[in-house]
Amino acid sequence: MFKGLRKAVNSFCVLSFFMIIATSSHAKIYKWVDEDGKVHFSDRQDHAVEQEVVSVKPGASKWSRFDIDIQAEDVELSDEEHQQIVDGVNNVYEFFDRVMSFDMFRTVPVNILIFKDRAEYRNYLIRSDRGMSVASYGLYIPSEHQIVVYIRENRNLTFKTIKHEVSHAVVDTIVPYAPAWLDEGLAEQMEMLERDESGLYFERHPENRWIVAQAREQGRLTDIDQLLKLPSDKWRHSEISGQGSLRAQSGQFLYFLLSKPTSRNFVVRLMHNFNRGDRTLSYYLVDDNYIGGVNMLGLDWRHWLLKQGDGVIRL
Repeated sequence: MFKGLRKAVNSFCVLSFFMIIATSSHAKIYKWVDEDGKVHFSDRQDHAVEQEVVSVKPGASKWSRFDIDIQAEDVELSDEEHQQIVDGVNNVYEFFDRVMSFDMFRTVPVNILIFKDRAEYRNYLIRSDRGMSVASYGLYIPSEHQIVVYIRENRNLTFKTIKHEVSHAVVDTIVPYAPAWLDEGLAEQMEMLERDESGLYFERHPENRWIVAQAREQGRLTDIDQLLKLPSDKWRHSEISGQGSLRAQSGQFLYFLLSKPTSRNFVVRLMHNFNRGDRTLSYYLVDDNYIGGVNMLGLDWRHWLLKQGDGVIRL
C-alpha cells in the first residue's frame, strides 16, 4: 500500500514539474561559438562558455520539453531559421505524443548537425561508415542520436528533411519493429506537419502526390496487399535501387490513413501493436484491425486516389 502511495506521489510530482515548465514564460535560447568556430544553439545556459541570448519571436506552440542541440558547420543560421527548426522538431514530438499516444518523455532527444553543402555532408557520412547513404538529403544515425543534413539551395527543404529524420528517430526509439512502409510513410508526412493557432495540421505533399499519380497512370503503383506483404529489407532495397515509387506511395498512403479519425485510430492501434514487440507481418495485422480487412482497405485507398480528399488535414 505504501509502495503504491509513494509511486502515486512521485507521479504527481513529475506531472506537476512538467506542468510548471509548460506554463512558464518562454524559455531563452542561447547561442555560442566554440574554439573551432562552430555555432551552437541550446535552451540551457552553460556558464563554462561565453553565450549570448538569442532574441526570437515565440512560436504558437508551448511544446518545449526537450533540449534540442543544433550544431552548424560553417553555416550561419538566422534566429528565425533556428526557431523554425526547433518548432518543427517539437511539432513532430507533439504529434507522436498527442496523436499517436506515445509517452515522449521516454524518447531520447536528437542532436542536429548541419553542413554547409552536399560535399561536406558526403564526406562526413563516408568517415562515419555511412557511405551507402551519400545520395540522401539527410540521415538519422541511431548510435549517436544524431540527425545529419546539409543546407540546400531552398533552405525550407532542409528544414523539412530534419522533421523527416526526427520521425525516424522517434520510431526507431519507441517502435523499432515498425515496417518500412509505415516508418517511411510517417516520416514523409512529418515533412508537411505545421502548427497554427488551431493546432497541428498536415498539408498535402505535392511531390508525392505527383509521383503516385504518374505511377498510377502508368500501371506501376504497387497494390496495397503487396505493399503490406513486402518485408522491410526488400522495401529498402527497392527504394535504394530507385526501381519504384514506394517512398511516395507510402507517404500518400499514410496521408490517406490520417485523413479521417477512424483510419487515424487504426494507425495508432497498428503502431502500438508494433510497440509491444509484435513482429507479425503487417498484412495480417491490418487484415485483423481494419474494418473489412485488407480488401476493404484496398478499395478505400483506390477510391481516395480518385478524389484525394482535402488539401489540409487538421489533427
